[in-house]
Amino acid sequence: MAPARTCTLLAGIRIQRGAREDWNRFAPLHYRSHHAGAVSDIFRMVHKPTRNAAPRPCSPSRASGSNEGRPEQGRRAERGTRNERRVSMRSAEYGVRSERINGENGAGRETLVGVIVYSRSPLSLAARNRATGGRYRVGRNLAAGRLVNEELRIVSRVVIAPNWRGLGLASRLVAETLPRVGTPYVEALAAMGRVHPFFEQAGMTAYPGAPGPAGSERLRSALEAVGLGRSARRSAEALEAALETLAPAGRRLAEREIERWARSYLAAKNHRSRRPERRRTLDLVARHLDSAPVYYLWRRPDAQARGI
Repeated sequence: MAPARTCTLLAGIRIQRGAREDWNRFAPLHYRSHHAGAVSDIFRMVHKPTRNAAPRPCSPSRASGSNEGRPEQGRRAERGTRNERRVSMRSAEYGVRSERINGENGAGRETLVGVIVYSRSPLSLAARNRATGGRYRVGRNLAAGRLVNEELRIVSRVVIAPNWRGLGLASRLVAETLPRVGTPYVEALAAMGRVHPFFEQAGMTAYPGAPGPAGSERLRSALEAVGLGRSARRSAEALEAALETLAPAGRRLAEREIERWARSYLAAKNHRSRRPERRRTLDLVARHLDSAPVYYLWRRPDAQARGI
C-alpha cells in the first residue's frame, strides 16, 4: 500500500523563540486586544522554503531526479513549488513581512507564519481551582499566590496567519512550545474551545466550564422573545442598534432584563459598581451572555515525580 503523502510545504516550518515585535505584527489578526498581560515568553513559527532539499516522494515509485516520463508527478511537484510562492506572496496581504536571511548558497526567505504568547497567570481563576483541587486557591493564603507565579503560565494569545490556517499549525505551535515555557503547569481559556479544540489536540486536558452567570437563561429567553437573537447581541453596537428597532413594550422588557442580569453578573464578580453605564452594560451582555470558555491545563510529565 502506498504511504500517505506528506505536505512538502510544511517541511520548512520551524519554531523559534520570538520577541514582542513578532506579536506586534500579528496582534491586528487577533479578536482580542493587543494587550496580552504580563508576557513571559513569546515563540514564533516561521517557514523557510526547502529549495535545496529533494522533494518528498508522493508515491513509492517516484525517484529523485527528472519527472520526465511521469507527467502527473511532475505537475504535482510544480504545483507544490507554486503553492510555496503563492503563500509567501499572500502573506503581504495581511501585513506579515518576510525577512531575508542568509541560507545555504546565499538564498532563502523566512515567512512569519504564527505567534504564541505566554503570560503570567492571574492569581485567581475558579476553573483552575476546580481542575487542581484548590492547590492555587489564593483567598487568605499568600503562599498560594507565590505558587501561581512559580508553577503556572497561561497561553494568552495564539495567532496563525490567515493564509496558513487549516493545516493544524495552531495545535503544533502549542504542543511544541508547552515544554519550553519551564513551568510545571500551563493553562489556557478558549471561548471557542468546543468548536476549535486545538488545545486538546496539542495535549492539554479540557475541564468542564462552570455554569454561566445567574439569570443568563432568563435573559436569553427574554431577548429571544422580543426578536434579539445571538446575531443581534454579538457586540454592544449591534445590541444598541437592535434595541432601537423594538416596539416600546419590547424594549422596556429587554432593557429591564439586561439591567437585572448585569447587576447579578457584577455582584458575582464582587465589582464595586453594580450599576454601570449603559454602554458598559451592553458590552457585558455581548461579551459574556453567550460565552462559555473552556479551561485547559497541561502538566509537565515529570511534575508528579517532583511532587507537584
